[in-house]
Amino acid sequence: MQFSQAEIKQLDQQKYNISGTVDFSTVPGLIQRVIDLFKPYKKSAATQSKSHKLTFDLAPVTDCDSAGLAMMLEIFKQAHLRNIHVHFENMPATLLTIAKAYGIESEIRKICK
Repeated sequence: MQFSQAEIKQLDQQKYNISGTVDFSTVPGLIQRVIDLFKPYKKSAATQSKSHKLTFDLAPVTDCDSAGLAMMLEIFKQAHLRNIHVHFENMPATLLTIAKAYGIESEIRKICK
């Protein structure tokens, strides 16, 4: 039995790479990693005057399932709580197909470059 692996790497001050297999076995760890990354940013966006912008590049994702879409939405939610503007780039076609099936394709396209 082979275990799925995925990771998040910081490329620069505002850009991160998500790589590997993004599925039900790896998403909890990825979400925890993002929450750890967001810890320096205070919660309660309404009280912050300065917003931050972060990009997550999904090009290195080798495989994904609907958990990947749930991960994107959780990242977006956690970022919103901290007044961080998040964008995703190079979204795998699989995730776009899943978003379309759930009827949220247009919402997902808004947070993707």
